[in-house]
Amino acid sequence: MNMTYGEVNRPLSFLSGYVICVSGYTNEARELLKSMIELCGGIYMEDMECRSVTFLLSTNPASEKTKHAIRWGVPVLSQQWLFDCLYNQRLLSINPYLLNAKK
Repeated sequence: MNMTYGEVNRPLSFLSGYVICVSGYTNEARELLKSMIELCGGIYMEDMECRSVTFLLSTNPASEKTKHAIRWGVPVLSQQWLFDCLYNQRLLSINPYLLNAKK
């Protein structure tokens, strides 16, 4: 996951109030995503517990976390959403990044 970010000139808070869980990533990638989520003011959650998770970033549609997210109506997104939000330093629409959209 190599990505160059624009310089962050101010504290970011566009993910404030959002709880984000990840699934299907290596430990290194998971730590990077956790850091990015927290940098943007979000809360990283290790487990897909309860229904407090706002979004799930996933690489594996067959994972237990992804199955729970879909069952609970939690949007499942590609990691690119987080990268693009950070690059633009603002919250972007999730629609282009949905992995569990009904076709």
